[in-house]
Amino acid sequence: MPPPIDAQIRGQVIKEWFSGETRDEIAANNGIAAGTVSNIINHLKKGIDISEFNSIRELAVFSKKEGMTLSDVASHVRSNNYFKKLGANQDQIETLIADLVNSPEPEKLIDVANQVAHLSRSESIRLEDLEKHVKQKREEKQMLEDEINQRRLILESTDVEIQTINEYNQLKAELMMHHHSPEELDKLLTVLKRF
Repeated sequence: MPPPIDAQIRGQVIKEWFSGETRDEIAANNGIAAGTVSNIINHLKKGIDISEFNSIRELAVFSKKEGMTLSDVASHVRSNNYFKKLGANQDQIETLIADLVNSPEPEKLIDVANQVAHLSRSESIRLEDLEKHVKQKREEKQMLEDEINQRRLILESTDVEIQTINEYNQLKAELMMHHHSPEELDKLLTVLKRF
């Protein structure tokens, strides 16, 4: 009776088989006979429904031909599980992905979608109410901008008034330096007008 196959080699044989390697390639890679590879795979098949086993193998072979690793396949399975949690059907998901691919700026579109999702979660706003929320915020922004403009106008008119007062005070100070009062200035202006 031949010695038992090491568990590490057995695991490597199964991994390579699912990766789409041929029986002879697996045997050569692991330094074992092709019949031993068949025995390991047959033993594995006993624990898995044969139709599932063949489907898994076909998927692995197809993935390998497409240049995908098992981790790529696992990533796609994970994405698919997210899609299932969303409750969206495959057509909706494919349409969304196609729209993203055909968008002039797909990264920006994805970023905006992430921001919308974050806003919906953080503000506890249902997606149905998000448009109304954005409209309300725009109106609030417009009101604030109008108020800022009104206050700016008030400040500008106040600044003109302050400037006029400062000029008057400066003129009054000059008149006082020459020992004249502001009333004398009024008299002087009247004389000049008559002249």
